[in-house]
Amino acid sequence: MVVAVAAVAVALVVGLRGLFADPIKGTAPDGTTIIQGTFEPWASGGDPVQGYIQAGSRSVFVILPRGCPAPPANSDVAVHGRLDTTQGKGTYRAVGCAS
Repeated sequence: MVVAVAAVAVALVVGLRGLFADPIKGTAPDGTTIIQGTFEPWASGGDPVQGYIQAGSRSVFVILPRGCPAPPANSDVAVHGRLDTTQGKGTYRAVGCAS
């Protein structure tokens, strides 16, 4: 019984943490935003590379600069970018390649 209660408590904490995770880690005074999470390509082989960076249940669309290599799918990445509302709400244009 005690083990079952502990397992449910751990699952609840992990589930809530994943539900409320956010790929946006912070915005600097110059307007660049740190985006960190798991990369999922949107269209393979394109230049510029485009895809989603997801943390928990939230994701943002990111466009990397031309010439940047595509990160492997499901890899953890960090990108510095600026919000680009011309491409839609929640789209960021990276100012450098993903690391």
